[in-house]
Amino acid sequence: MSDEPNWQPNVGAEDEAAARRLVLTPASTIRIRPVRWLWDTTPAGDPPTSHGRIPLNSLAIAAGGPGLGKSQYAVWLTARITTGTLPGQLYGKPRGVIYAATEDSWAYTIAPRLVAAGADMNLVFRVDVQDDEELHARLTLPKDISLMGKAAELYSVGLLVADPLLSMIDASINDYRAAEVRSALEPLVAAADRHGFTILGLAHFTKAGGSDPLSRIAGSGAFGQLIRCLIAFAKQEGEDGVDEFVMSLEKNNLGRLGLPSHSYEIQPVTVETDEGPTYVSRFVLGPESTTSVRDVMRAETNGDVGGSGSEVAEWLQGWLTDLGGSDEAREIKKAAKKESFSESAVDRAKKKLGIRSKQQGFGRDRTSHWYLPEAWEREIVADLPRTA
Repeated sequence: MSDEPNWQPNVGAEDEAAARRLVLTPASTIRIRPVRWLWDTTPAGDPPTSHGRIPLNSLAIAAGGPGLGKSQYAVWLTARITTGTLPGQLYGKPRGVIYAATEDSWAYTIAPRLVAAGADMNLVFRVDVQDDEELHARLTLPKDISLMGKAAELYSVGLLVADPLLSMIDASINDYRAAEVRSALEPLVAAADRHGFTILGLAHFTKAGGSDPLSRIAGSGAFGQLIRCLIAFAKQEGEDGVDEFVMSLEKNNLGRLGLPSHSYEIQPVTVETDEGPTYVSRFVLGPESTTSVRDVMRAETNGDVGGSGSEVAEWLQGWLTDLGGSDEAREIKKAAKKESFSESAVDRAKKKLGIRSKQQGFGRDRTSHWYLPEAWEREIVADLPRTA
C-alpha cells in the first residue's frame, strides 16, 4: 500500500455535470512568497523589509480628523511614486498614479499641491467617467472596477488615491453596513492584486470611538477586515505651545506592529501660475517620534495610562518646584518616563498647571524650558531691559 496521499481534486455530487463542487489543494503545492512593500522605511543594518509600512497591491487607509494633512500626505506619496523616489519596491521605477478626488478642486488645490510636492505631472491622472446614458457620471464602486483595472494596466499605474474612499461607493450601498461595503470594496482589492496597483483610501475620524484609531474611522467596520494597513494622523500641543503633528502606523496585517511614529509638518508653499501666484501647502515628513496617534487620542479621551491626570500634575508641579520653578523639557520627560508617565500625560498636566515654555540656544544646542506660572513671571521681569 502506497504511503502517498490519494488527493481527490473534486468533491461534489456524483453527477459529473454538477456546477458546484469543492476543490482541495494541498498546502505543499502552494508557492510561498515574501510580502513586497510600496513604502518601506527599514534603516540600514536592520533585517530587509522589517519596517515595511504599506504592502504592495493592497488597500491602505490614511485616516484622521479634519485639517491634519491627509490629502497633503496622499500628494506627497503620489509625488514620490511618479518620480521613483519612495523607499520600497518601486524605488527607481517611476509609475503612474490615478488620483480620484471628490472634495477638492483640481485647478485650485490638487494640481498646485502636486507641483509643490515635486510630482511628475505627466504621470498623475485625473479620472473622469463618460457615460452616454448618464450626463454627470462619476467613478463608482463596484460598477467601474473592471474599467479601473484595465486603465491601471494601460497607464502602468502603481497607486490609486481615493479621496475620500467612501464617496466613491455606489449611493445605493449603505456605508454603515459592513457586508454592503465589503461587497463594493472586495472586488477593488482583488483588482489591485490582479492588475498590480496599490489603493490609498482617505477617511475621516469620528469624534466618538475612544482611543483606538481603527474604531474611529467614519463609515463602516468593514474597513477593519479589508485593509492591510492604517496610517493615522493626529495633532497635539508642543512644548513651545505650537501644534505638533504625528503620524503612526496603527494597523499592519502583513508586517511588524510597533514601528516608530513620525512627526511631520504642513508647510505653506507659493506656486507660480500663468495668472499669478497661488498659495497651497505640502506635507514634509519629519523625524521619528516617541508619541503615537493612539497616545494623543488616549489623552483626548482622558484615558491616558501611567497615572491619573491629577497624579501626573501633582508630580510635575513638585518636580519643578524642587528645581526653583523651571527645568529643561527633555529632562522633565526623562524623569516622567522613570515614573511610568507617558509623554502625552505630562503634556496634559503641563496645560492643566498653566506651565509656559521658552526656547533657549540655537541650532543643535537649542533647548526648551518649562516654567511654573510664578517662575515665568520672574523670567519675564528678568528679561525686561534695565533703565539707568
